[in-house]
Amino acid sequence: MLTAFGGIEPFAILLALLPLIAYLLVFSVIRLSGRVLVTTGGRDIAALAMAISGLLAVGPAELFFPADAALMFGPMVWVVLAIFYTLIVTLIVLSSTPRLVVYGRTPSELFEPLLAAAQRIDPAAGGDPATLQVELPTIGIRLRLDGNRGIDFAQILAFEPNVSVRFWNHLLSNLRSETRDLPAPLPRRGFGMLIAVVLIGGFLMWQSFGNRELLVEGFRQWLWR
Repeated sequence: MLTAFGGIEPFAILLALLPLIAYLLVFSVIRLSGRVLVTTGGRDIAALAMAISGLLAVGPAELFFPADAALMFGPMVWVVLAIFYTLIVTLIVLSSTPRLVVYGRTPSELFEPLLAAAQRIDPAAGGDPATLQVELPTIGIRLRLDGNRGIDFAQILAFEPNVSVRFWNHLLSNLRSETRDLPAPLPRRGFGMLIAVVLIGGFLMWQSFGNRELLVEGFRQWLWR
């Protein structure tokens, strides 16, 4: 790692890896705590966009940086680029397939909570644990759990293309209630992710404290073009 980053400015390394570290730290804590995080697909995409924002800032943003605009507007050009990036992420979120995303449990561990959450909406709901599918016959919706059975991450999608936002909001609320008191899995997962966070974080601290002058100068050069 040290050889790979040897020719890169300390500030560029800090900017690229800090959001990613924060993203990995949050999910490693969730996994180690044994809790369940249920969110929407749009929020999951937005969180991932934040995680890679630093990599984009030192990569594509540098490659296609509008130097002429920076001469005129100074640091405000970064505000415009941030707004542009936000609009791109928003477009991706709005055009993505509606789904729920669950961290902290495998698809098989989520089947029973999902079935119970669906039965709150449609008491006639039933499911097949072999295929990890749940059907709500009264309202004509079929759900499926996607994901690797050995990884504590799952997605909940509908077979039907035009499921209402209201239904997804109800399912989200019900599933959070059903998973709130689930027993923590044994053994706990997330140690590998936490070790990665510690290693990357330690590398950043070593780079930052050992090159403070270069860090400040790199920030000035990055901000003022």
